[in-house]
Amino acid sequence: MRHRTLARVLLLLALTAGAVCPRLASSSAATAAESSAAPQQRRRPQSTRRRAPARPRVDYSDFRHTSAAHRKASCDSCHKSPSDNWAQVRAADSAFPDITDYPEHASCLNCHRQQFFNGARPAICTVCHTVVSPRAGGRHPFANPAETFARSERSKKTPGEFGLVFPHDLHQDVMARRTMTEEGPRGVGFVRASFVQDSTKKVRPNDSCTTCHEPFRQHPGRPDPQEYDPARPTETLPDGIVMTTPTGHESCFNCHWQDGGERPLASDCGGCHKLLQGPKPPARAEGKDADAQFAARAGLTDPFLVRKLLRRDSATFSHGNESHAVIDCASCHTRIPALSTLDETTLKVPILSCGGGSGCHISAKPRKILNEEMDKRREDPAFRCARCHFNLAAAPKVPDSHKSAVGFPLDK
Repeated sequence: MRHRTLARVLLLLALTAGAVCPRLASSSAATAAESSAAPQQRRRPQSTRRRAPARPRVDYSDFRHTSAAHRKASCDSCHKSPSDNWAQVRAADSAFPDITDYPEHASCLNCHRQQFFNGARPAICTVCHTVVSPRAGGRHPFANPAETFARSERSKKTPGEFGLVFPHDLHQDVMARRTMTEEGPRGVGFVRASFVQDSTKKVRPNDSCTTCHEPFRQHPGRPDPQEYDPARPTETLPDGIVMTTPTGHESCFNCHWQDGGERPLASDCGGCHKLLQGPKPPARAEGKDADAQFAARAGLTDPFLVRKLLRRDSATFSHGNESHAVIDCASCHTRIPALSTLDETTLKVPILSCGGGSGCHISAKPRKILNEEMDKRREDPAFRCARCHFNLAAAPKVPDSHKSAVGFPLDK
């Protein structure tokens, strides 16, 4: 009886297990499938999610005024006037309070504390310092005074970021008033504290340009040569081939000083220095007579004069020539009020200016230089125009401006 009862119980348990196990197996399989699919479902959004673009790496050794953060700041937020060394950078008799050194560390730490304490030799320190070391304080030459900086190796490797705003029309009127006080009825004038004009030099009537510009003389006392000789450039380079131009604050602060000066005041850097969209291109050969090696052969070292020389279209012209010296500047530079120091194309002199009111170099009867050269070029397409140009090979096409000046038909 006991054996029969036990057998029934075991049989019942076996039947129950047979009914329950398939359900457990299917449930376990489903659970395992769900668990294996869950990571895939969780990872799927990650594979399709857009990643934010990586921020460009900033080179803190290359300082730019054009960066967004620097453009927002005012000049005096970093540059304090005057610098501590203003009395040492110029001769004692010509020194004046000016910004002549880099900003102090405090001007940079406000925004760049992390970069300043990044390692033993932070890259940001090389913007000003020649050697990054706590024991060395040497600095690269500062951009002011301009004449000193222009002769340094640093200037050759540092593209200019600013262009100079100089309205010739306004200054022409002021200089004309000054000429009136010297030669005629006394009126409004001003006192020049530096860049003093030679009192023995005669100022031409109606000419205010020579107040700031004068012919550069490479060979004082030597008569101007009649023709340029490429074999002897230092001997035959015409004196007055370029005109000098004031380049430093000393020529501006006479009028634009902080205390009661003309606007823009010396404290308003942006009034004269305009931040360019891109780096200022270095001096390069652009004029018809431009030759990058000519300046070295001729012995010119002043970078400002070299830039002017490379821009020249007629290297044999001399401002110091006796016949040119008596002509009013506006006779050839006919667009003085429209001159823009930000656009060098406005500095070009039109070919018709060479004719002058009396036909100086352009005339059919009697035939003058340009007419004679054009006749030779028409007869011989390989003729090399050398009366005005010293570096101009035979060109395939004569400029339309020259043809119009002498009455030649233009090419269609």
